[in-house]
Amino acid sequence: MKKLSLLIIKEPLIRKRIFKTALPAMMEMILYMLIGVVDIAIVGRLGAVPLAAVALGAQIFFGLVLLLESLGIGAAILVAQAKGAGKRLEVSRVAGQSFMLAVVVGIAAAVLGLWLAEPFVGLFAVEAEVERLALLYIHIVFSILPVALTLYIINSVYRGLGRTDIPMTIAFVVNIVNCAANYILVYGMGPMPALGVAGSALASSLAHVVGLVMACWYFFGGRGGLKVKFRLSERLNWPIIQNIFRLGLPSMGEQFFLTVSGLVSVFLIVFLGTTAYASHEVALAVESLSIMPGFGVAIAATALVGQAVGARDRLAVQKMARGSLELAILLMGFLGVVFFCFPQAIARIFTNDPVLITLAGSLVRIAAFEQLTIALSMTLAGILKGAGDTRTPLYVTTLATWAFRIPIMYLLIKVLELSIAWIWVVFVIDWLLRSLVFIIVYQRKRWLYRALGSELEAG
Repeated sequence: MKKLSLLIIKEPLIRKRIFKTALPAMMEMILYMLIGVVDIAIVGRLGAVPLAAVALGAQIFFGLVLLLESLGIGAAILVAQAKGAGKRLEVSRVAGQSFMLAVVVGIAAAVLGLWLAEPFVGLFAVEAEVERLALLYIHIVFSILPVALTLYIINSVYRGLGRTDIPMTIAFVVNIVNCAANYILVYGMGPMPALGVAGSALASSLAHVVGLVMACWYFFGGRGGLKVKFRLSERLNWPIIQNIFRLGLPSMGEQFFLTVSGLVSVFLIVFLGTTAYASHEVALAVESLSIMPGFGVAIAATALVGQAVGARDRLAVQKMARGSLELAILLMGFLGVVFFCFPQAIARIFTNDPVLITLAGSLVRIAAFEQLTIALSMTLAGILKGAGDTRTPLYVTTLATWAFRIPIMYLLIKVLELSIAWIWVVFVIDWLLRSLVFIIVYQRKRWLYRALGSELEAG
């Protein structure tokens, strides 16, 4: 078989498709992550306590949104494969059912989340003022949870179509609203009083409402290659819903373990003190600048591989997979070098506290060593999902989280009482182990046989 190295350079058509899909997806992910980054950057100037409160509240809120939005993976896969097979009516049906599912699940989750917020936040054993402000933030943002979830599910549908430019455009507008509203509501301007943490929550909420209005304008207006007809009398189509759950639930399980891992990590890290926790959150915000491109390429890989699977094109599946891997490695490898060379300069963007800058900078430099393995893990998971294999990423994530990351973190913090820097070394090793497992699965090609068994035998 002909070697496929450097496909994104050697083959113009492959390069064009991958870049056209991946670059807007990367920008979208970066823009959505900037919502949290802007919140932290603006509130961070109010001190460590407000910063820790917003970081905790945002992690709980967006963790739940990401968990529920994982159902959108199922919708994206179905849409991508239906598009590849030329089934336009099926694309429209899946899109409409996904919208209904998002509304129903979002309302239920918002009610349950508001009810459980106080006892849940109490589990983290943070300082009393941090807990009070975190609950204030959560009570505001959870009221728009159905809005946020529906927005992200619509984005998933467009990603499956390969129209990643539409979610990117929406994300750009959301960020403009969020940045402006954050500055005005947090610090105050003219007759508007400074609302602090509450202002940050209100700004994020307003931005998501504007985003959903814009998304619905595309979704129901026949724009972007999608025409969805929706009536209030519309009922859930259980065969489609079951397929969404069949593909989406493993991704939800994967995101659940990632979310729980993040929350347990917070629970453990707060024992190191507010300064260590705040530095950890600053480093996470910095790291998101490289992780989001990885997410973007993974999204593109899912869409392009899914469309190739729907078209039953074996060679296209392999080329899209390999090209996506190359792009992720190049981009995140470059950002890893930047993080290693300028850690404190980057940390200074998010806080003006000299202690936080020094400590967070050391964590950013450690994080530079995990960028390539994150690129491999995320992109390979996206490739497998596009082929309909959403279970392998679940198994790998579960194993890495509960057999390695959490036990080792507990040992280092509670038993050995080591510093936050050692926790980030654990993160580096964790991603290395995940990437090795994904590489083995990818090279064995069982996922390809399951998706295109007869075509592989014929080829």
